[in-house]
Amino acid sequence: MERRRLGNYGELLARGILKREGYLILQRKYYTRYGEIDLIARHGDQLVFIEVKTRISKAFGSGLEAITKRKRLHLIRAAFCYLQQHQYQDYPCRFDLITLNLDEQGKLIDYQLITNAFGVEGGNYY
Repeated sequence: MERRRLGNYGELLARGILKREGYLILQRKYYTRYGEIDLIARHGDQLVFIEVKTRISKAFGSGLEAITKRKRLHLIRAAFCYLQQHQYQDYPCRFDLITLNLDEQGKLIDYQLITNAFGVEGGNYY
């Protein structure tokens, strides 16, 4: 399956899973100059920035392994843009990761939802 189609399909599956888990999806594919945030949702009293990683094989590692330090930096910067643009500066937020494993036909084998996958420790993100 082509990478972009796989990603879009994974995001569709992830939205269904997240809705069942009580997330209210606010936005998908939020683009900034720093990159894209796959999904933005509200869960309880927190704003959640969600990275979706979809895999058909383990050849390129797990979805969790794909969240490098550089990727985290881009996600944090993009999240700051969203917070400023929507006047959410003082709103509690977190970064979640959902990894989806599919078989060759695209059927969901399993998934892992990691809440608070990483944090924002002090530093200059701009």
